[in-house]
Amino acid sequence: MSFTKKSFLAAVFLAAVVFVAAAAADHGGDGGRGEHHGHHAFLHQRLVGSILSDPPIHGVVRGGLPWQGGGEASLDHKGRFDARIRGLVIPSMGNPGPVTTITISLYCAPDSSTTAAFTTDPVPLSAQGNARVHQRVTVPARCLAPVLLVHPNGGAGAYIAATGFTS
Repeated sequence: MSFTKKSFLAAVFLAAVVFVAAAAADHGGDGGRGEHHGHHAFLHQRLVGSILSDPPIHGVVRGGLPWQGGGEASLDHKGRFDARIRGLVIPSMGNPGPVTTITISLYCAPDSSTTAAFTTDPVPLSAQGNARVHQRVTVPARCLAPVLLVHPNGGAGAYIAATGFTS
């Protein structure tokens, strides 16, 4: 059996289509379930920097300056909380200014609740606005409308990033 140039190109095209379809269906290897580092996350949230028009959330007010950047966070049923913060800086300065550490709190509905389900220990925030959080936390038995807030320098009364997205 001999292959012509046309049949060879058709076979290459078909292989490429199968590869792309398989990669798209894979969802990054987690089957769309939010698995992260080998564990199954049941909470996966994107974080965005706060701006001056952001409202108080669970009684916590936004920081006094606008922030850009954000990140993502996940929590699994065993209490493994992972977050990656990227480029969380004050735009006019291009860095985090006086903020050298962050904590992250989980709040649950109702919105009038001002008590966090958990707050992480402080972790360093780099001059580029990057941070990694890998901590064990106590998972609440029930959490409706979960919201994550990123606090500057351990100050739980203000947030500089929150659960959300920008278009």
